[in-house]
Amino acid sequence: MESQQQQAAPAAEQAAPAPVAEQRKKPTAEEIEERKRQTDELRKKRAAEQRSKTAQQKPAAAAGKEESPAGTPSPAAATATAATPETFNFPKDREGFAAWYDNIMTFADIVDRRYPVKGMPILKPYGYFMHNQIMKFAEQEWESQGIQGAQFPVLIPADFLGREKEHVKGFEKECFWVTKGGENDLETKCALRPTSETAMYPMYALWIRSFRDLPLKMYQTNSVYRYETKDTRPLIRVREIPWNEGHTCHATAADALDCLEQAWGSYTRMTRDLLGFTGVRIRRAVWDKFAGSEHTDVLDTIMPCGRVLQAVGAHYLGQKFARVFDIKFLNKENAWEYAYMTCFGISTRILAAALAIHGDQKGLVLPPMLAQKQVVIVPILVGKKTSYEEVINKAKEYRDVLMRAGIRAYVDDTPSSPGEKFYYWEMKGVPLRMEVGPRDVQNGTCVVVRRDTGEKSTIQGADVAAACRAGLDALLANIRAKGLEFHRTHITTCNTVEEMVHAIQVVGGFARIPFHSMGMEAKVSDERVHELCGGEVRGFSPAEEVPAPGTLCIITGKPATVWAYVARAY
Repeated sequence: MESQQQQAAPAAEQAAPAPVAEQRKKPTAEEIEERKRQTDELRKKRAAEQRSKTAQQKPAAAAGKEESPAGTPSPAAATATAATPETFNFPKDREGFAAWYDNIMTFADIVDRRYPVKGMPILKPYGYFMHNQIMKFAEQEWESQGIQGAQFPVLIPADFLGREKEHVKGFEKECFWVTKGGENDLETKCALRPTSETAMYPMYALWIRSFRDLPLKMYQTNSVYRYETKDTRPLIRVREIPWNEGHTCHATAADALDCLEQAWGSYTRMTRDLLGFTGVRIRRAVWDKFAGSEHTDVLDTIMPCGRVLQAVGAHYLGQKFARVFDIKFLNKENAWEYAYMTCFGISTRILAAALAIHGDQKGLVLPPMLAQKQVVIVPILVGKKTSYEEVINKAKEYRDVLMRAGIRAYVDDTPSSPGEKFYYWEMKGVPLRMEVGPRDVQNGTCVVVRRDTGEKSTIQGADVAAACRAGLDALLANIRAKGLEFHRTHITTCNTVEEMVHAIQVVGGFARIPFHSMGMEAKVSDERVHELCGGEVRGFSPAEEVPAPGTLCIITGKPATVWAYVARAY
């Protein structure tokens, strides 16, 4: 349900003046793959050299069998571990973010882009787990609000899609069209659903007859298809979009708007409380709202590159679609009335925002909700073979304790060195790492390391579940605080054009400017904004107070009626 402009960057943006840092030549897909191949070969070569060196040092380490009280390797083993090459090392600053994002998608095994259809990458198990966690949370929220799950067909007849003229105008150029079944022409040309309003609402018209049938509230977790012609990017701009969408019908406008607010409550709990990031809830300008809606509210999230990403879209449809699809009911006065409708949805962009905002130069930093493995236990194997078995058994014992406590835990007993494992699981973003060595087994302790801070804690074996739960909570609180601070510091209130240009091209994020209108008459002013700074008017916040009397629009000099949020967008 994202509008055409929300799913693809405006065409005019290609000609916008960009900051010097963003004028660097973008690497091609082939160059990225070659760099990843070279990095992987170098990592393997260094790892092989390190294993050879470690094997030569093993007799001395076995003879000494010295460990720190925390269960870390002996000095000789520690030296060897320190020389282990890093799995991932890409700066995540504003200039380096694009390379960081493209590489982490592959290195962390989130997607595979080698499928031979542009814009349709494979969501691999590690990435699918994260996406599915988000979808499951949404489904649980909707079920608790009386919104029921359903599944509608992927093919939408062309005449269905064309019933709402404003709606079809917004999506027609993005549709994939199906015209044949086998060798036969279809009687009716069909579109792969670009969004589901026109598939669902003809059926709603059959199911609703009386006020007793309302509210009718359904959701789907499926995929929609948009013929994206811009550069595609995993999770952000793709041609097959996995998402969750809700569609509701109500007897009154007040009930419909209340349903939207409940949905926003769920989205806030998801993004802020569980995923640790936020954005600005913005009402789109008339020229940029969802096609056919009365108004569109979105959550625009600031990404590390300074652009914004629409993470949530929610639309009040009023009675427009009900009139088009004849969705009406007999009210309590026994008179026919058209239903009031809403729709709202999220896609993999929510996941993209969470990964991008919290990650660092070493790789991902996952909120516990998204972590397939919340705790990885690394056995530190030094000394005699008998102690190896004791360490592995103790690690598995801790794993079982954590699993019974509802914490997803995994023992990495692969033959790689501890250093290789440390770097690998750091890159994968696992929230907590537990280290267990022979001395730890003797003392009944272990070491827990947080991914976000690197802080190490020695804990008693009897306390592993409580300590790991506290560590997960502390990590989430910390990355949430950092995410909120990054958001706060990238919204700049601007009272001149020069300040707006600086905010967009140097600081990044939002420029908040006094603006004269959000009606169609202001579209030409939005175009002027784009000429000046390369950004666009994303909308305004209805919850904010209007500019003080006497405040003038910095674009036209007319009296300002709203604070407009300007940004460059995906």
